[in-house]
Amino acid sequence: MNINLPTEKEKPSEYAERLGNIYSHTTAQNDKKHKGQYIIANKNTKAYLLPNKNYILLRRFSSKDDDSRLIAAPYFGNMSKYELIGIENKLNYMHRPGGRLKRDEVMGISALLNSNIFDTYFRTFNGNTNVSATELKIMPMPDIGTIQEIGRKIILNNDYSIDYINKILIEYFNIR
Repeated sequence: MNINLPTEKEKPSEYAERLGNIYSHTTAQNDKKHKGQYIIANKNTKAYLLPNKNYILLRRFSSKDDDSRLIAAPYFGNMSKYELIGIENKLNYMHRPGGRLKRDEVMGISALLNSNIFDTYFRTFNGNTNVSATELKIMPMPDIGTIQEIGRKIILNNDYSIDYINKILIEYFNIR
């Protein structure tokens, strides 16, 4: 694969098309079928650039054919050496204002959002395929300690499958 190296003004960019449950494809070819791998940093793109730190990325729209309405993936600041990253406006992102999300928090929140439990809850209260920031803000979440435990368990077991995520959430929330 031939990947062009970025210029000084180009920053890595994340796109909705590259986002899947619990993962993100960060490489793409620069051709008519794919959006570029980088965004040029200038005054017109400033709104799409964020500090390079840990985030949870979520698709704002899902297709009716998607298995899940909530499609989230962790983004870790160490995935890129750049101080800024690009996020297209078809993605929502979660972060800690004025701070940094820890790795286990990012994994825990990503897992919760990708789980069947959260997807069912979301579908119950939202009949369309849009995922707005407001809906995410009012969604009930477990306490931060539980989120961290879930994230650590996924990281330590190195199992990021939806089946495993659903299994540990059923155990944590004592669902029968």
